[in-house]
Order: sequence, then structure tokens, then C-alpha cells
Amino acid sequence: MHKKLSRLVEPNLQPYFFCLALFTAIAVPIQPMLAAAEAAVLVLLYMFYRYQSVRRRRSVVQYIETITGGVDSISKNSLLNTPLPVVVFRLDNGEVIWANDSFMGLTEAKEGVFDLGIKDMAPGFDYQNLLADGAIGELVEMNGCTYQVYGSVSRMSGRSASQGQIITAYFVDVTESQHLKAVYEATRPVVSVLVLDNYEELMKAGGEAARSAVLAQIDERINTWVTGSGGMLRKYDRDRYFFICDEQSFTRLVEEKFSVLEAVHAVHSEDGVMATLSIGSGKDCDTYEEAFRDANKSIEMALSRGGDQAVVKDSLDFQFYGGRSKSTEKRTKVKSRVMAKALGELIGDASEVYVMGHEYADMDAVGAAAGVCCAARKRGKRAQIVIDLENNNARPLVRRLQELPEYKDVFVSGADAFLHAQPGALLVVVDTNRPDMVESRQLLDACNRVAVIDHHRRAATYIESAALNFHEPYASSASELVTELLQYMVEAGDLLRGEAEALLAGIMLDTKNFMMRTGGRTFEAAAFLRRSGADTAEVRRYFQSDLPSMIQRYDIIRDAKMYHGDLAIAAVDKEVPRVTAAKASDDLLTLQGVQASFVLYKAGDGVSMSARSLGEINVQLILENLGGGGNSTTAGGHVPDTTVSAVYTRLVAAIDKYYQQ
Repeated sequence: MHKKLSRLVEPNLQPYFFCLALFTAIAVPIQPMLAAAEAAVLVLLYMFYRYQSVRRRRSVVQYIETITGGVDSISKNSLLNTPLPVVVFRLDNGEVIWANDSFMGLTEAKEGVFDLGIKDMAPGFDYQNLLADGAIGELVEMNGCTYQVYGSVSRMSGRSASQGQIITAYFVDVTESQHLKAVYEATRPVVSVLVLDNYEELMKAGGEAARSAVLAQIDERINTWVTGSGGMLRKYDRDRYFFICDEQSFTRLVEEKFSVLEAVHAVHSEDGVMATLSIGSGKDCDTYEEAFRDANKSIEMALSRGGDQAVVKDSLDFQFYGGRSKSTEKRTKVKSRVMAKALGELIGDASEVYVMGHEYADMDAVGAAAGVCCAARKRGKRAQIVIDLENNNARPLVRRLQELPEYKDVFVSGADAFLHAQPGALLVVVDTNRPDMVESRQLLDACNRVAVIDHHRRAATYIESAALNFHEPYASSASELVTELLQYMVEAGDLLRGEAEALLAGIMLDTKNFMMRTGGRTFEAAAFLRRSGADTAEVRRYFQSDLPSMIQRYDIIRDAKMYHGDLAIAAVDKEVPRVTAAKASDDLLTLQGVQASFVLYKAGDGVSMSARSLGEINVQLILENLGGGGNSTTAGGHVPDTTVSAVYTRLVAAIDKYYQQ
């Protein structure tokens, strides 16, 4: 250190002394006396130079030590007298090196402090979080107060990297601010909209007195539910209520899992119709306007999922409660006629029309797309179907349509459609409402005008800002919805026989040959297709499979195990075709006592799932916990980058959660 200071503050006179010594040496043979005198002077000059250097060096060192000593004294006084609790400890083992009196006052240990670790003195303090978050660490509870921990990491000289690191932690009392934050969060407003789902059905039976009694019972149960919440409940329409309360009271209602949903079920009309209620709530908003807007989005989501449930929208996502009862058909032909007219106008105004289903398109998606192509052809537009011809579950149906002259070059890939799509193009999405499940996400994002025709219950992520949204969770299939629209858009002879058979195949696929999720409108649609020339025998051929596929399907069934007494779960640790897995799920439902079936199988680096139900168990709610979707009787999904055993464990946990709720 002193040598460095010498180089910084001393002049370098060595070259000069060297020159003087050289001249003295040269003078020795010429003038010895002069050389002796020069040598004596040179020695005296060098001694004086050394003396002055030592004095100068001592002065500099003394000056620096005075300054640093003052700084160290200030630092020590600051640490000792700071009002903040401060502790210094080793990173590797948590050994406390030093702590000031303020920190000592927070701990229960009064003696032998330096024999303890930081975990012993502050059990709630996890300094690993301090390292992860940088200078600001976690909140710590000590002596009934809340502290925000700040700190820094430094290294002691002469120690290894693992043993030489020490942490200086400062504890800032934030008890009051945290209390104010908790009060603010607990008193934030939550806006809810309550809708009586089946008001029309309840009002059909009985006289005026009976209908009034039904509504009075519903009002009584809703009022009982909100009693004690300190909120405000108002009925602003014949079947709608407005409810506002603070978040603390709303949390209690959520913990009760919206018990009013079950309470309303006890109300029946004279002809035995059970009342059902839907609730949509908006929370974590800055204004009442935003909360009311989110509440309307939530109630729309609840109704689109079949009603009889509560949906809560916070700042991040939707949460779902209830929705386990069977939904009843509530759509009307008036809506279908209005939607048909709106879709016709969109097609007429479009420069080109694309129709797209979900990934691995099945017969329902292809059949619905063929119906849209017929509607576009009626208006002089040539629609193109976006599909992966190599990876789909409707190859027999696609080959049948490709044989038709009207369908020459109609099927295109998502990449080709994205490259050729014009600004005025219309994209019709069928058989899905989730943007992450469409055949081409790029095409969806590129098209400004989108129409959605789907029958699946809406998930937390769905296609927003659609120009037309014909979403009916009560329908059996997307093909049924498109068939209804065609009855108002085309003449009897405009629908090709191949298109009629494609639509009928889609209906038969999702209804399991008219055994599941069928209503009066389903058979009306099938009758229309039959009149349009659909051959049921030809449609049956689309569902035929070969012998190896059948053997593979029964191998899956052989591996199935029963769970909860009425669920069949087959976990296959190998890749199988999606159609084979889906048919295995259907076959498992034919076993006596089985209410729902699940098939798990490898698909690439992840695991795919296929689920079926007879209606008593809502398989969509179960698979939603694993990122899947669908409807109450038919659901599926895919979990990337995992194993079959891991997904099986998650599925069992989701089933247990479903039964607990």
C-alpha cells in the first residue's frame, strides 16, 4: 500500500541521479579530485532525497489514516445509533456476526446472541428471498409488528466465495402501512349481477298467484344469502339483481361456495321446473364502472357455460363455481334467424371467406365448415376451409368432400391461408371458441372480422371482439347450429348431398348416434339434412375403423381402472391415434356402473386426454383444472412437456376436488 502511495506522490528522480553518477565516473580518469568532489555531492543529494521522501510518505499516510479513521467512526456511529434494527450475519450458515440494540429488542434472545443463527433470532426471516429479490426482501412478522427487510451482500477479504459472504439486513417497520393496505383491500367494492336463468320456464306454469309465489321464494333466498354482508341488493329487472358489497364480505360468500345457488334449487314451479341462478362478479377494479363492466362479462360467461353457476373476474382471470347441474335447452328460433341474417351480411361484404375449426379437426368441425361453404356459395362467394390435411380426425369425410367439383382446392393449410388472406377477409371459426385451440392462430390474429359458431362451454380464454358470436352451449354440436342457420340462408336444393352428410356426421359424432346431448332441435336439424339428401348408411361408413385400431382400442380398455366406484380411467404410456382414444372413452361408458371415463395417452412430448360422461358428472369442469375444455359430457385437452403418470396424479386430484365441491 505504501509503495503505491510513493509512486503517486513522489517525483521520479532516479534518471537524474543516474546521469550524475555517469558524469562522475567519466571525470575519474581526467580529474580525480573533481570526481571525488562530485561523488561527495552526489551522496549528500541522494541522502537528502531519501530523507525528504520518508517524511513526505509519513505525512500522506497519516493524512489518509486520519480521513479513513473518521469515515469508519461515522459508519460505526451510524450503525450503532440508527433507529432501524440492523443485523449482520454470514450467508453460508446464518451465523450472527453483529446486531445493534434496536434489533436485539425485537428478539426474545437476550444472552448468547452471537452463538445463535439468524433463524433462531428471527424465525420468520428467509434471507434466501432477500437474495432473490435484490435489495428488498420479504415481509417479516416480529413482536406483533410487520417489517420490510432491506439488505446488501458483501465479501470479507481472505475468505472463499462460499464462506466469505456476509449480509447486512435492515428492518423497516411497515406495520401501519400494511394495516392500511389490508383495510383498503378488504373494503374495495365488488359488483355482482345475479340472473334467474330459467325465468321463462318458471313463469309458464300456474296462475298469477303461483308465479308470484315462486318469485317471492327466490327473492327470499337471495335476500337471506346477502344478509350480514353489509352490501346493497336491488332488483332492476324481472329476472336480474344488482348486488354490491366490500371484498371482505364477498370473500366470505366465496368461501361458502355461493350457497345461494343450492338454496335457489329448492324453489320449483307448479310443473316441477327447478329454479337456477347465475352470478357474475367483478373485483380488483379501480372504479365502479370497471367493476360493473367485469360483472357483466362474468355473467355473460356464466350464461354461455350453461348457467347455474357463479363466475368471478379479477384482475388476472376468471374463477368458476358451481355449474354441475344439467343445462336445459333455452335457445330460440328467433335468435337463429337473426344470426343467419347477420352471417349472410358478413359473407356478402367480405372479399373472401375462410372457415376454420380446431386443431386435429373432427367430423363436427369439418361438417360445420362444409355448411358455411354452402352458405357462402349461395351468396356468390367461394369459401376455403383451413385444415391440416395430414393431422385431422375426419379423413374419410374430407376425402368425400374433395371428390365434389365444388370443393376443388377448397381445403388449404393455415400457412397458405395466412399468406393469401386479404384485409377484407372474413374468418368463420367453428366448433371452438378458444384462440389457443384454432387451426391457425396467425390467421385468427390477421383477420379483422371474425365470426364464431360454437357449442362448447366457454372457458376463461375465448375469442373476443368477434363480429358475430353464435355460441349455444345447449346445442349438441356445431353442425347442428350451422344446420339451423342454413334453414334461413339457403333453399332446399342448394345444399349438396355430400355437405348434408358431412353435417349429419358431425351431429352423430357429438351425440354418439343421438344418444347424448340431444334435444328437439337436434332431431329437427337431422330431419332437414335427411330431406336434403343425406344417406344415413353412407354416414355410418365414415365411422368405420380397421381391425388394428379396434385391437388397440380394446388394449386401452383392458388397462382401465375404476376410481370412486363410478369412474373408469385408462392411462396408456404410449402414443395412440386421437380417434382411437376417443372411441375407447366412448366404449368405457358402456360398462355397467360407469358414469364417466378418462383416457390418458402420450402425444409427442406431452400427454393428451379424452373424457366422456353420461351427464351426471361434468367432465369439462374436471379437465379445466388440467387446461382442457369441452362440454359437460365430452371434453379433452393436452398437457405439454410432462408424463402420463404425472397427468394421472393431477387428474385424480382434480376428480377429488370435484367431488369435494
